[in-house]
Amino acid sequence: LREKVLEPLHEKFGTDVSDKAMLDSVARHNELCRVLTEIGDFRRLDNPPITGYEYHILCLVSYCCPQELVIGPLKETLEEIKKRRPDVKPAYRVRIEMVGSEVDDPEFTRTVEESGALIVADRFCFGSVPGRQEISLPENMPVLEGIVQNYMQTSQCPRYMPREKVEERRDTVERLAREYKADGILYEAMKFCEYWGYERPLASRVLSDERGIATVCIDRHYTGAASGQLRTRVQAFVE
Repeated sequence: LREKVLEPLHEKFGTDVSDKAMLDSVARHNELCRVLTEIGDFRRLDNPPITGYEYHILCLVSYCCPQELVIGPLKETLEEIKKRRPDVKPAYRVRIEMVGSEVDDPEFTRTVEESGALIVADRFCFGSVPGRQEISLPENMPVLEGIVQNYMQTSQCPRYMPREKVEERRDTVERLAREYKADGILYEAMKFCEYWGYERPLASRVLSDERGIATVCIDRHYTGAASGQLRTRVQAFVE
């Protein structure tokens, strides 16, 4: 694999693809994930000192910025959050988990939270689950093979259609809702995202009817142009 794939790329782009370079990259990734996980764990509290909007921004930054540049500010942010003292009375009416296709527009999460909800857990593309989990490399296995195996085994993308993966995604969504004490689940699907568009109605029915978790489905455009309609849907769900 290295001879067929990596070496030609190394020669063409000048990228270091040695085992040491990949191990160093995994170590930086894992350090980043540990910091974000510690920040995200504050959302388990009854009155979290961080909003879903703030956490979404941090996740997006971690995807877009070089790891060596962002890890320091993220650690500073973690220490600042530890010192926060939220208002005695929570500013939200219900706690929800957001699930679905990519949400790289933080204004969408702001719209949801301005409607009376607090996003305490997420399971969507560019979110923290999956994506911000550490990579565990098996011993006695080539580094590249270990990285590939990790992503193949842990990925919960709806492009994986076998029944065990479908059930795994539903179990993960339910587990997160229980762990983060979410009152309900918001299943969103970006327009034209066929995979989540297929999964969302089926999964939401199972979670609502079979597992007893209040669930709402929302279709959204790529931009926040329809924020008025979205806000109305979320407000109705909160009620």
